[in-house]
Amino acid sequence: MSNVHLTYRCPACQRVKDQQWDGSVDHDWCTMADYVTRHLVSEQDVLLSEYYCTDCSMSYDRLVQYSRVSPSQFH
Repeated sequence: MSNVHLTYRCPACQRVKDQQWDGSVDHDWCTMADYVTRHLVSEQDVLLSEYYCTDCSMSYDRLVQYSRVSPSQFH
């Protein structure tokens, strides 16, 4: 049986989180093709959970912030 890799996939952009398993907090979001190449695993051996990447969550936060601004503030 092969090793199963657990990671996250952003539901907005479909990138996956390439976690550094050495305990570092540095995370790199990449394509699934890049992930399987870096870790030498097949795509079937990657178990995914949904989690928004930093870029998409910041974009969403900005969208929510601007949606709360009244139209009179734009003039």
